[in-house]
Amino acid sequence: MQLFSKKDIIDQRYEVLFPIHKTTYGESYRVKNIEDGLLYMLKLYLKSELKDYHFDTNNDLLEAKIHSSLSHKNIVKYKEHNEIEISGKTYLYYVVHFVSGETLKERIDRDGIPSFLTCMNIIEKIGEAIKYLHERNIIHGDISPLNIILDYSDNTNPLLFDFGLSSNEASAQVQYNFSIPSIYFVATEKLQGSSSKLSDIFSFGALFYYLITGNFPWSEFLTNYNLESPDFIDSILNSRNKNLKISPSVNVDERIKMCIIKSLLPEPEMRFKNIYDFIDSIKGNQSIEISELKRYEVKKITERKKGEGFKKIAGMAQLKEDITSEVIEPLLNPEGVEAYGIQTPNAVLFFGPPGCGKTYFAECLAEEVGFNYMKVGPSDVGSTYVHGGQEKIKNLFEEAKTNAPTILFLDEVDAMMPERNNNIGHHYETEVNEWLVQMNNCAKNKIFIIGATNRLNKIDKAVLRSGRFDRKVFIPLPDFHLRQSLFQLEIKKRETVIEGEIDFSELAKLTDGFVSSDIILICMDAARFAYRNRLKINQAILEDVISKSCSSVNHSIMEEYSKDISSEKRNLIGFNRN
Repeated sequence: MQLFSKKDIIDQRYEVLFPIHKTTYGESYRVKNIEDGLLYMLKLYLKSELKDYHFDTNNDLLEAKIHSSLSHKNIVKYKEHNEIEISGKTYLYYVVHFVSGETLKERIDRDGIPSFLTCMNIIEKIGEAIKYLHERNIIHGDISPLNIILDYSDNTNPLLFDFGLSSNEASAQVQYNFSIPSIYFVATEKLQGSSSKLSDIFSFGALFYYLITGNFPWSEFLTNYNLESPDFIDSILNSRNKNLKISPSVNVDERIKMCIIKSLLPEPEMRFKNIYDFIDSIKGNQSIEISELKRYEVKKITERKKGEGFKKIAGMAQLKEDITSEVIEPLLNPEGVEAYGIQTPNAVLFFGPPGCGKTYFAECLAEEVGFNYMKVGPSDVGSTYVHGGQEKIKNLFEEAKTNAPTILFLDEVDAMMPERNNNIGHHYETEVNEWLVQMNNCAKNKIFIIGATNRLNKIDKAVLRSGRFDRKVFIPLPDFHLRQSLFQLEIKKRETVIEGEIDFSELAKLTDGFVSSDIILICMDAARFAYRNRLKINQAILEDVISKSCSSVNHSIMEEYSKDISSEKRNLIGFNRN
């Protein structure tokens, strides 16, 4: 419940017309000034709940202080701010002129993507507002569709507002709006702890992308939408490892698309140097060379993989032991194995049925080793340019070499290195050839490759020979202990809506032959059923869902993998190779 109600008087100056909503640190109201009779929006904060970064060096409310110095036709007008005592507590109120309109997000949610002319009008005018701020060394810090309001009393003039995360460049803040959808417009470097005017350029580019597509950038790659998840920010950063694509169906000039892509490049120094260059390029007064963007198509985000490694995987004891002795120990102790004439392994390929956790197993292996880590999928090395894919593969290995020791995780190897035959396109052949060249004894450059595939028989045979993928690891269906652990993990995520004791041993018995993704789906279906019927999840519901489910891997699929195991038995880890 908000502090004030309709017709209450604030500081003997403003009559409350109605409360609007509560915010992270305060609440807002539509008010009427008693003296001039005009409408305003008033934000109210309890001073003791604000953080240090909300204040300037004089202990004044920073957002109001910054706003009070601004006067621009595309920035909402400041009225005043003051301090008042209410029931022995100190409050700050901050008043801006009322705008008869709606936010850009509300408009798009209702009417869909605006016309290109409307998009350009919004971008040019908001761009001028950002330029005005940057000329005064002010970083807005929270540019998003929620913070642009369309003034219907002034020919739908777009106005930038909300300076709650604004700062002077000399003391740039790294705080960001941790709410949906605002978080998706926050610059990559800001999520990682640094900020500058170039962070506003990223957010401005994300806004442009949203205007022409109706989605935030990289939305198709994001898999975690849970703000409360500890991996939420990592999932956003990982999605941005992908090459940003703008569909050909988006009917805008290629020059505009290139401007947007450049503004959203991961490293700030790759983007436009300032907002002037961005706006000039949008207008066609500056050009962007294709070669300029091609240089940055290869992912640059390389991280040292840390974590618990195989401790996170219950069961599969023999497989983990074999991988440890044949892969991990030689990587971590190359001198020791070389004394026996054993070469450091070059690459290992995980294969097996879909949904068995190959990618997860590979990431745990990377954590065990602790090298720098780069995850690569087919879209990361694909290119619309002639020989572009070949160049990107070469650049990928150069990047891995520069950051060595590096684990290069290649997901969906069958799509990147398909068997060369008469049915394959020439560009695929040149790319497979480039993979072969780069993979040859890459261990000498302290690069170790982990591959994952569902379809071993679709990979080019030359890729599978010794000196490239030295060892193959079959990831089987989860055993009893792993299935039990998966149920425990999924139930723990929902522990507040669980009723009674859950017999994890029984659930594991009932799901013999099921893959990891099947178990996750069973728990999700049980949760949906319980929610729909306003129940709590219990053993009976879980068993009922299992009884109506079947494994996504059938006997014929496992027969195919048996053939792969037989043909590759000599180089399989975890199998007798005598």
